[in-house]
Amino acid sequence: MINWPQTLVNEVARRRCIFFLGAGTSASSVNTKGEHPKQWDEFLTAALTLVQRDSSKEIIERLISERRFLLALQAISQEADEGDYQTFLTENFNDPTYEPSDLHRVIFNLDSRLVITTNFDKIYEKLCLHVSTEGFKVLPYYSQSLGDELRSDTRLIIKAHGTIDEVSKMVFTKSQYHRATAEYAQFYAMLRALLFTHTCVFIGCSMDDPDVLLLLEDVRITASAIRPHYALTLNGRNSAYAKRDWLDSYNVKALEYGPTHEALLEDLSALLALVENARAARQEA
Repeated sequence: MINWPQTLVNEVARRRCIFFLGAGTSASSVNTKGEHPKQWDEFLTAALTLVQRDSSKEIIERLISERRFLLALQAISQEADEGDYQTFLTENFNDPTYEPSDLHRVIFNLDSRLVITTNFDKIYEKLCLHVSTEGFKVLPYYSQSLGDELRSDTRLIIKAHGTIDEVSKMVFTKSQYHRATAEYAQFYAMLRALLFTHTCVFIGCSMDDPDVLLLLEDVRITASAIRPHYALTLNGRNSAYAKRDWLDSYNVKALEYGPTHEALLEDLSALLALVENARAARQEA
């Protein structure tokens, strides 16, 4: 089990910790057909059916096998019919029958004021908006009111790559990312500030996922290594060299769980117990 650093427990208890939710959190959900949301390689393989030219398919298949996901998606978006491509995105990220999982619920109960996600779906916010008595606001990266809301006490879910509700502003390919950083530079300035002043915990994020790397490319998280950010990662999945690179390059320390992904729920539940004890102790003091 994860040996949770006391400093991190205190940060979560004081609601000074940002949870960064990646595709792995959505993958814990199930729809009425018993299906899980697709992971990157599964999504791209399915999207490959949109490409008509066999020669292009062969090239893209090779890119997928090499895990060059961003370039593969860029190629698919260029080759596919635009209408078919948007329909495919909607079918994959706007299935209302996906239900929040136990993993979503324990993250909700940890009660961070700020949650950032690169997920386009609405699974986690569905839980928050339905269950919370505190009130949540869901704001995409292009929201003009984000700065004001960050300075308030409002609980926020920040959609760092947009939402399926507005397909034209989804940041999914590298060219879309570069366009977003140019047109919405204010958001990325706020993101840098948040990650400089708060502890961030990456949950359900593979640190080689292209959506996470796109943000890290811009943010280049800078802070003292005495107070690192944390990535929850499956035990044995990443080499010691990779984990050292995360710490050196992004100030992100790996906390490993395992032996399977199901263990993450148990570890986060243990963190919740520690956080609730810390909050109770503060109230009694």
